[in-house]
Amino acid sequence: MKRALPDADTVKAAIDSVLEHAAATGRRPTVTTVERRLGIPHAAFHRHYSDLIDEHFRPRIPAPAQPAPGEKTSGHTEANLRRLRQENTDLRRSLELYEEAIRQLALENDALRQGAAVLPLPGHAR
Repeated sequence: MKRALPDADTVKAAIDSVLEHAAATGRRPTVTTVERRLGIPHAAFHRHYSDLIDEHFRPRIPAPAQPAPGEKTSGHTEANLRRLRQENTDLRRSLELYEEAIRQLALENDALRQGAAVLPLPGHAR
């Protein structure tokens, strides 16, 4: 048995409530919060209420605060961004190493299952 979906006025009231709560707490309002408040799954909400999202919700979301033109971001933010970029690069290198190790292990596993002798690759530490 399917649960009946709320009417447009109920959804608008939930949107208004979420927007007011977000303004009071200083948080950014989200469609997910509206969905949770109404107890409606994400796909169903977008399927049935996409017009309300576009017309009643999105235009009322306050724009995020942007630094004024010419205003520089803090040194802390720049340092954090550099650290995150370096960490991303390091993680990508690690991932490449692990991918290669898994590839080699898969080849060795296949060779062992077929009864072939496994020869260590040059430079491959054991």
